[in-house]
Amino acid sequence: MPTYHLGIDDTDSLKRGCTTYVGALLVERLLPQAAFIDFPNLIRLNPNIPWKSRGNAAICLRISTQRDCDYLLELAEEVVEENRDRQDEKNQPGIALLQGEVPDRLKLFGRRALYDVLSVEDAISLARELGVKYKTIKGGRGLVGALAAIGNTLEGDHTYELIVYRKKETWDRMRQVDRESVVEMDKETSPYTFNNLDYETGRVLITPHGSDPILFGVRGESPGVLRQALKVLRFSGGDRWIIYRSNQGTDAHLINNAAVAGLRPYQAAVIEGELTVAPKVIRGGHTIAELGDATGRIDIVAYEKSGGIQRVLRGLLPGDRVRAYGGVSPHEGGSPKLTLNLEKLEVLELVKTAARNPLCEKCKVRMKAKGRNKGYKCEKCGLEAKEPVFESLDRKAKEGVYLPPPRSVRHLTKPLQRYGMEKSWCGGSADSFFGFIDPKGSP
Repeated sequence: MPTYHLGIDDTDSLKRGCTTYVGALLVERLLPQAAFIDFPNLIRLNPNIPWKSRGNAAICLRISTQRDCDYLLELAEEVVEENRDRQDEKNQPGIALLQGEVPDRLKLFGRRALYDVLSVEDAISLARELGVKYKTIKGGRGLVGALAAIGNTLEGDHTYELIVYRKKETWDRMRQVDRESVVEMDKETSPYTFNNLDYETGRVLITPHGSDPILFGVRGESPGVLRQALKVLRFSGGDRWIIYRSNQGTDAHLINNAAVAGLRPYQAAVIEGELTVAPKVIRGGHTIAELGDATGRIDIVAYEKSGGIQRVLRGLLPGDRVRAYGGVSPHEGGSPKLTLNLEKLEVLELVKTAARNPLCEKCKVRMKAKGRNKGYKCEKCGLEAKEPVFESLDRKAKEGVYLPPPRSVRHLTKPLQRYGMEKSWCGGSADSFFGFIDPKGSP
């Protein structure tokens, strides 16, 4: 049977709707007439795009079926039209359908969409060249994400998310998920699920807050551990569940190892260099420093809510070598200098010594500098010295990788507990990834 890759994006808005829910509805319609050759894919794209809705997620359904392209496109358009947020003028859904193997050029497009800014014109041109069928609604900006979802085949590291959706009549009500059961689930499935709770504040992280279809979502290393988590959780108002295979929690967007001079606004980037200016606290409680490499300098900012990253940044000194991960934004006030909003900070090498004015052997006071590269002189006795002295520093900062607390991390950011759990996808059957919740609240 022919194989197809169906990508969809931008069906939601900042207030309501959910592209993964559209995917779940399509799965229900397709299961009787298609074989899934992969789990449904949930692809998070560049989180720094200013016109994104919320989590900048697109989905791809990879199937084998006797149905033709026209039928599949019409079905997808029908489900999208019925469930997109029509009240939002910025809502611009895109649908893409590829038959056969995913070309390398489309994979490259998908990779770029994780960290760069791509245009609708780029997407349309590529779709036409590769013979990808597509539909756009309104401006069709979602075509970029739809194509990128097809192109991101998740052959490398990946995770899974089990999402439970609620009944439509409850979308505007408070979610009913028992907090203690979330704690139990987290302890029972750790470390194979992640970002369930923020233990510092006690905040439950698996439940969103808007008027959208999602009741909760649990992220983990395998479908099996997510089904185990579902059995532990106590909740009401659930309607259906689905398991997506995803790039969430993999740092998939942090692959753009860039030089400062080559950065552009709204990219996700990784920059390695030395601090050139000591960190300082600015209005709002945020911390800013300057990072330089061989090509230029950029401000790096740790926001107040970033917790540990901010504390570490404040403890750094000029000359410390770091690797900064984050999103590039234009500098306030129209300055050409860019800012990197820190998402992760890796301290590579700390300055161990500092140059100081030498001590006068007779007077036991610090000499004064005579001028740049002119040596030093004691103001009391006139004794001179040519070179500074280097003294060891007692540094509280430590080398290592630092992240914000779970409540502040992005969907794509890899939690520390996942380091060492990376895996590759070698294909295989996709089963038991969709079902309904019975009235008692169990799967």
